[in-house]
Amino acid sequence: MNYIEMLTKFGIGSAHPGGFAATLQQFDEHPLRVGSRILEVGCGTGRTACYLAEQGHEVTAVDLHGGMVAKAQRRADALGLAVTFRQADACNLPFDAASFDAVIVESVTNFADAKRAVSEYYRVLRGGGSLYDRELMLQQPAADTPRLEEIQQFFGMPQLMQREQWEALLQSEGFAQVETPTYSLFTDEMKAKQLMYEDQHEYIDDDVYANAELWQIALRHDLILSDCTDYLAFGLMKAVKV
Repeated sequence: MNYIEMLTKFGIGSAHPGGFAATLQQFDEHPLRVGSRILEVGCGTGRTACYLAEQGHEVTAVDLHGGMVAKAQRRADALGLAVTFRQADACNLPFDAASFDAVIVESVTNFADAKRAVSEYYRVLRGGGSLYDRELMLQQPAADTPRLEEIQQFFGMPQLMQREQWEALLQSEGFAQVETPTYSLFTDEMKAKQLMYEDQHEYIDDDVYANAELWQIALRHDLILSDCTDYLAFGLMKAVKV
């Protein structure tokens, strides 16, 4: 059992830093043209994808984990929304080049080979299309970050980078107008926002309450974030395909 499997079991819809409040703030500050063709990579249980469909967008959403895709489809069916869900890898997206107006990513690229994933985001975007990627980041160089290996092993992240490293990666893969319009530390205010919006379609597996291993992983998650607050931040990156 690992962190992602734990999220799948609990059916958590907005596990990314800032939660659904951060998602809503993003689309308020960076509105998408109505009717946009949107790809969400790493959709989890489909909360963001369904929200975008409700706003009138044409949404396709993928996740590596079949259990997440099944719960995302269940959410869309319950809401009467037409969203195309597929099981797929961020590093090998099953779409033609220039297929989407926007690519939305919420705490996913860290869990993949970031360079390969960013290359795929660029490939499937049309010219002039935008990438929005919200990721966990290091506040300081990796060499100065205690417990970095523990953090990466727990979350299953091949890499953790500073904001400047993320921006350099996006530029190296061809993106222009690269910026990080939102950058935040793990403040008490942010932690409170994580719980602001109750998820009415959080489908929890029947066996979770008797599964001690799941609860141990959930507890360790909270302890790691609490203990490593001085080393971690998160940011929303925005970039454009020229």
